[in-house]
Amino acid sequence: MALYSQKQRKVGDIMIFGLRLNDNLEEDVTHPVEGFPHMFDCDEVARQPGGFVPWHWHADVEFMWMVQGGMRVDTSNHSFALYAGEGAFINSNMLHYKEPLPGIAPMSLNQLFDVQLLAGGHKNVFEQKYITPVIECRELEALVFRPSEARQRKILELLRHSYDAAEQGEYGYEFTVRNDLSSMWCLLCQEAASVIQAKKVVRSLGEERVKKMMLYIRDHYSEKISLEQIAAAASISERECLRCFHDMLNTSPFGYLMDYRVRRAADLLRETDRTVTDIAYACGFFGTSYFGKVFKKSMNCTPGQYRELYRETGKG
Repeated sequence: MALYSQKQRKVGDIMIFGLRLNDNLEEDVTHPVEGFPHMFDCDEVARQPGGFVPWHWHADVEFMWMVQGGMRVDTSNHSFALYAGEGAFINSNMLHYKEPLPGIAPMSLNQLFDVQLLAGGHKNVFEQKYITPVIECRELEALVFRPSEARQRKILELLRHSYDAAEQGEYGYEFTVRNDLSSMWCLLCQEAASVIQAKKVVRSLGEERVKKMMLYIRDHYSEKISLEQIAAAASISERECLRCFHDMLNTSPFGYLMDYRVRRAADLLRETDRTVTDIAYACGFFGTSYFGKVFKKSMNCTPGQYRELYRETGKG
């Protein structure tokens, strides 16, 4: 078994709890080798700031294979648990969230790549027959792979083999990785056939609305925001706004707003020397007492304790 070390992600416009996000709240993924749109890393979710991976998306598709422990993965409409030896696929541009399950700290081997790595060009048979039907099927948010199923077990074997090849980096490993991922994608298409055939290739209106409202919150979280303003960002009613957040993220607009403000405050506590009062007001908390109460409820410690923890441990 190869040794797995966590890789650095590309510097984007804003850092949110360990993820570098661009202006659209999309994770900015680095492909370490120019001309080879593929990256791999060993993800220890429990060691991320806050102990989870917040809601985000990226254009690259993502495959993960669990080394140890258990992890819950949420997408807009689904939630599933992964345990050691199991794996999953997250489709392109799909909102998703990860958090550890009780027990052994989870560790997963992840591969993210641009599907053009497999397509090899636009409008050819590979793209039109195998790639586009998958990535444009918005109902296909994710797939889970269990070793008890023969085809899924083969996918997991290919996933592990391709990761090892990338990790070892021997001459010509790019061919091995692309070949393994191509074989894996063909099996994935067979796994996803029923979903693709049952659902028309349509973009989820609800998800698009939530993304617009999330972007509004990203741009205005430091201000006093009303439900009416959040809903207006997606040109929908307040009632529909509440329904979209509940259905897509299993929270309320203000629940998401508070979580975002806490995460931004945590980033500033780790990365700057600004006072707690200054950070509270910069993140939309109009009062240090209220800020402290909300922060402690979310992070299980006060803002001051959080800052000291990261200074002492060198995290962040």
